[in-house]
Amino acid sequence: MAKDEIPLGLLLWQKLRNLNIRNIMGVPGDMNLELLDYINEVEGLNWVGNANELNAAYAADGYCRVSGVPGVVVTTMGVGELSALNGIAGAYTEQVKVIHIVGTTPLVAHEKHLMIHHCLGPSPDHKVYEKTSQHVRTAHCWLDNPATAAREIDRVVHECYAKSLPVYIFVPIDMVDRKVPAPSPSQLDLAPLTDELSKKAAISATLNLLYKAKSPTVIVDALTSRHRGKDVTRKLVDLLQFPTFSTSMGKSIIDETKPYFCGIYNGQVSTPEVCEVVEQKSDLVLDLGPLLADSNTGGHSRKITEQQTIAVHPHQVIIAGMVYRNVGLESFLSTLLETIEKSRLPRVASPGRAPLPAPKDADLEQITQSWIWTRFGEFCRPGDVLVAESGTAQFGFPDANLPEDVTYITQVYYGSIGYSVPATLGAAVAHREQNREGRVILVVGDGSLQLTVQEIGTMVKLGFKNIIMSVSQSPAKYTPTDFAQRGN
Repeated sequence: MAKDEIPLGLLLWQKLRNLNIRNIMGVPGDMNLELLDYINEVEGLNWVGNANELNAAYAADGYCRVSGVPGVVVTTMGVGELSALNGIAGAYTEQVKVIHIVGTTPLVAHEKHLMIHHCLGPSPDHKVYEKTSQHVRTAHCWLDNPATAAREIDRVVHECYAKSLPVYIFVPIDMVDRKVPAPSPSQLDLAPLTDELSKKAAISATLNLLYKAKSPTVIVDALTSRHRGKDVTRKLVDLLQFPTFSTSMGKSIIDETKPYFCGIYNGQVSTPEVCEVVEQKSDLVLDLGPLLADSNTGGHSRKITEQQTIAVHPHQVIIAGMVYRNVGLESFLSTLLETIEKSRLPRVASPGRAPLPAPKDADLEQITQSWIWTRFGEFCRPGDVLVAESGTAQFGFPDANLPEDVTYITQVYYGSIGYSVPATLGAAVAHREQNREGRVILVVGDGSLQLTVQEIGTMVKLGFKNIIMSVSQSPAKYTPTDFAQRGN
């Protein structure tokens, strides 16, 4: 082997490690075993291994939400690939970066339509599963040509970052050891393309409205975080000091201890005080990273007019109905932050977070829904990662006041029960990578827990001491005092 050549399998893992990816989820299979062997040759890259492929996909999703880099899941074609599909669909729906690597049959089997295990029927199409996943990915490639392999990896990785969506990389088993040119040290540009003229016009229009506003508000939604805008969003709201709200999916992006944080806005599901500030008193709404799903908008019940809104989407900005295309979210917010003249901003008194209405069941001695969720907020500490299962927990946690630097994870839009347990594993892996203070806490229903409970075994194997609380909707047997003793 020439000094400037390396095996294709090694090339793939080196490129992923250069993205600061440190852990790989997945399940071994006969068509990916040789590829997995090369993980051990890359310093700082580790194989996690999961109980099944669906869990692995969920874990990759959770890993990305905490680490900020793509989660990676490896399966074998067909039987493993399809098992992971639901987890990849959830990542696609909620715009989470995941790279799904599939080990496939050798190229000669493709050419001759050989009946190899994991294929479908007589004279099988060995690429049929690739067609199955086309609706849950933004790009894919086949590493079937040594001359183009490096470029193809870079292309799909760029799309994964630029769109914040899953991508697929298919690796035929007979290509893993093929020699390819060693990667160059050049840095891959991961940012989406931004039209500078369009961005300049959008910045000008935004500043014009901000400086004229009398009672502006800010809504922070999930896509600010998904599209690498979390840090700049926090700096921007700190500068603006406008009354600021999160959505159900955007919870914890903004520090909830800040005096300008006023709670969760979820359309008409919100408290009356929140609706009043956003929908009646505000003359301008800066809507950052909106994801307008039913469960994130109170069943599409938001009453905010287009003319009073500056909506910063991942790839465009809409200002009072005018669309400025090809403007990346992070690029726009960064430029806006640098351009704002603080002295020209309106000074708006923040109403703060309105207290919750007094619960009707406050006198009960047993644990109730109205009591448990605010207690969970008190239980959390700075640095914690809090994972909530679909359903009851998602409806309860908006009532909880979280301390600073808590990462809240839940799958609100796609809403696949069972997501949270493997996502907790992925979150814990990323949390450990970062050497962060705090705990990893999972709140899951007793029914959902049964779907993916196997991944608790992986947590034990890796030495995690995650806190898992299984919450049932059946009448509580414990009093609040019992809960406090067990929780602390």
